[in-house]
Amino acid sequence: MASHGFPARRVAALLGVSESGYYAWRSRPPSPGALRRAWLTGLVRDIHQESGCVWGARRIRQELVRRYGVTVGHTTVEAVMKGAGLRGRAGRLPGPGPRDSARTSGRRWIVDVLALTTPDGPVYAAVVLDAASRALAGWSTAATADRALVHHALLAAAGRAARTGPAAPAVYGPLPGCSFTERAGSLGCAPAGAMVGDAHDHAAVAAFWDTVHRERDGPCCRPGPHRAGERLAATLDRFARQVPAAGAARPSTP
Repeated sequence: MASHGFPARRVAALLGVSESGYYAWRSRPPSPGALRRAWLTGLVRDIHQESGCVWGARRIRQELVRRYGVTVGHTTVEAVMKGAGLRGRAGRLPGPGPRDSARTSGRRWIVDVLALTTPDGPVYAAVVLDAASRALAGWSTAATADRALVHHALLAAAGRAARTGPAAPAVYGPLPGCSFTERAGSLGCAPAGAMVGDAHDHAAVAAFWDTVHRERDGPCCRPGPHRAGERLAATLDRFARQVPAAGAARPSTP
C-alpha cells in the first residue's frame, strides 16, 4: 500500500504494525528461500515456454531433474506454476496397454511414416516407437518419403539403445524386431517382407500422433510459413528427451 502512495505511518497504524518495522522489512535483503523460489520460477517458466506452453507440473518436474539435476517436490512445482500464472494442457503421452505388459522394453519397435502438410510443402516424419513403453526411440524428417528416411530414424533409435542398455532389434536385413504400419508400407518406406503391425500397434501410433499434433499446435506456437517444420522437429525432440532413460535419441535429417 505504501508503494502505491499511501502514507506509511497511516498504513502501519491501520494494520497495527510499527512504522520502523516496515522500513526494516523493506530494506532487508531477500531470504535464501525467496531467492531459490525466484530462481526455480525462472527455470519452470523457461521449460514451460519451450514445451509450447503445454507441459504440466509432472512433466516439468521430470525435466528439472533430467536437465538441471534439480530435485523438487510435485507440489512445489505446482505452487511455482500457479504463482507465475502458468498452466499445462490436458492430455499425456500414451502409456502401455494390457497387451504390452508382457513385452520387454527395447525388444520390439513400431515404425511409422506420416506426411504433414506445411506452407512450404509436405514434410515426412519417420518415428520409431518402443512397443512396450510407447516411448519415442528415434525419429527423422525429410522432404521426401523413402527407405532412407526410415533408415535414419532406425539409426537414431539404435544409437540411443546402444547408449542406454536395452538390446536393440537388428537395423539391417528383414528386421525381425520391427513392425511397420500400413502407412509406412504404402509410402514405400518399409523393406520387402517387413512385418506389418497389428491393430494395437496402429492404435499406439495414432495416439502418439494425436499428442504430437496437440503439443505442436500449442497456444504459444507462433504462426509462420517457415516454422511448421521447426515446430514438428522441436516437438519430436521433446518427446525423445522425455523417455525414462539416461540418454536421448538423436534426430537425423538426411
